[in-house]
Amino acid sequence: MRALVAFILLATTSVAAQEARRPDQNVNPTAANLADFKMRVDEYLSVRKKAKGDAPPLKQTPDPAEIRVATEALATAVRAARPDARQGDIFTPEIQMTFRHLLSPELKGQEGQHAKKVLKDDAPIGVPLKVNAKYPDGKSFPTVPANLLLNLPKLPSEVEYRIIGKNLILRDTGADLIVDFMLDAIK
Repeated sequence: MRALVAFILLATTSVAAQEARRPDQNVNPTAANLADFKMRVDEYLSVRKKAKGDAPPLKQTPDPAEIRVATEALATAVRAARPDARQGDIFTPEIQMTFRHLLSPELKGQEGQHAKKVLKDDAPIGVPLKVNAKYPDGKSFPTVPANLLLNLPKLPSEVEYRIIGKNLILRDTGADLIVDFMLDAIK
């Protein structure tokens, strides 16, 4: 009898767990993916805020050497706070699919041709696509055309989008780190 009760309890729990994982049929998948992206960026910013508290503060200074030291200290603290960070932590496959869908119409037609030209002209060479990697010194920060930015979720000032070739990166502006990236964002 005890085995039967345990089996029924296990089966009921399993069905309930499957129901909980089943996506709500009324939720717009694009909206859900954008909400997930925002949540993941917010989680990163929470980790960054704690890491920033562990790093020496940047005082206002015109000295580039002091700014570089503070930037590297923040980068080191962020890396230590997320040592297992990997590609896809923020740009999950579902979020990548949504971003490609949002970017695609903006790369068609005459306006799209202009955007592609800007991306090609500004593309720096030799930027490593590696999470927690420093954005290389001396490499330009490519312009992201306004029509593309308007279709992507707005970001807080601590992070920004950059397009390197056909790839989209999420860059920490204060730590000068690549937070995450997605390959082939631009078709």
